[in-house]
Amino acid sequence: MALLNISRIALTGLIGLGVASLHLFGESNGLFPTIVDFRTRGILPTHHTWTKTTFDTSITGFDPPDGLLATLLVFFWPLLDGENPAASLISFVFAGQTVAIWSVYVLEGWRKINQGRVISFTTIWGLVVQAIGYAVIGPLYLTIYLFTSPLVTSSTPLTPSALTIQEGNLSGLPFGIIIGFIFPSVLMALPTPSVLSLTSKVTAILVWQAFPFWTTVYNYIWRFALWPKIEYTKESDRLANQISILRNVYKFGLALSVPAHIATWTISLSAVAFPSLFTTAAQSELHPASVFLPPNPFGDAKSIDIAQGSKWFIQYDYAITSTAYVIWAIASRYSKSVKKATKDQSASLDALALVGILGKVALLGPFATALTLIWERDEIIFAQAGAVEEKKTS
Repeated sequence: MALLNISRIALTGLIGLGVASLHLFGESNGLFPTIVDFRTRGILPTHHTWTKTTFDTSITGFDPPDGLLATLLVFFWPLLDGENPAASLISFVFAGQTVAIWSVYVLEGWRKINQGRVISFTTIWGLVVQAIGYAVIGPLYLTIYLFTSPLVTSSTPLTPSALTIQEGNLSGLPFGIIIGFIFPSVLMALPTPSVLSLTSKVTAILVWQAFPFWTTVYNYIWRFALWPKIEYTKESDRLANQISILRNVYKFGLALSVPAHIATWTISLSAVAFPSLFTTAAQSELHPASVFLPPNPFGDAKSIDIAQGSKWFIQYDYAITSTAYVIWAIASRYSKSVKKATKDQSASLDALALVGILGKVALLGPFATALTLIWERDEIIFAQAGAVEEKKTS
């Protein structure tokens, strides 16, 4: 229980750090007041001179949705217009790694034993994240998870049945993420006006804000229209198919999140190792310190424009959320209920395991690392059940 309690305390602290780093710092460094000014005037924060920079602030015709959407549009624009390499690069790796953690986040909400609990309403939580920030809502959600989910609080051994997910939902998760998250992400990142018109880019950014809803919609389309209902005569067959589909979902998450992490660090480190390949301005922009390290949120730093302030916001959003999910995944992987389900010593957290986790963070990225830890937990529990089944039939 020591690990669980430490994790709860750490995540609770990250909630406060998220509020301070995103919202208090966003106000003090001038980001939020500047966004409000641009939003009120309906102006996009861009230096391009080839097109108009205004947008229609009456997006849906209703307020407060219009106010929030206009705020998000102004915030995201400099991250996606190609004028700010560091801001675009941190946004790219965040989006890529999100494929891994969104997969895990949704899966955990769908687990049979978590159904009906507050942590199972993943779409609602996701929409709140879009409005408030992942670095605040992420740690809050994970703290609630560690206090309420039997997957970590139970003193009895975990069973595969507790981890099962409705097969249509499970198999359709990659489809939902591809159509509901990846496609809108790619669309809103396309250059303007060479590929996408200004109006289309604005629309793409606004549509993307509801990606938690879109992924759910397409997931259910898969479940009810494309996934056949399968009847099993043996429970062991159902569990075997369950872990097989889970593996495919985990592989999907890693296949998209890890390359984004590697590509980002390759580009950033290349600016240091091979400076002749870049202009002086690009060297400075793409340096790891510029891409990943924001200023002290408790200092007196001021953003020179929305692009810089938005970059700092995203940097803290990524760093705090990454830390939160790795802590949560460690607590879940090495929980008491997992230890009781197996005699394997790998179920215990030690110094060697921690070094391995840190190595994974460096190689795979933090969200992908969290995914691998949850995958390991599932494999342990399902493998133990397989051993029990073999004993019964021998």
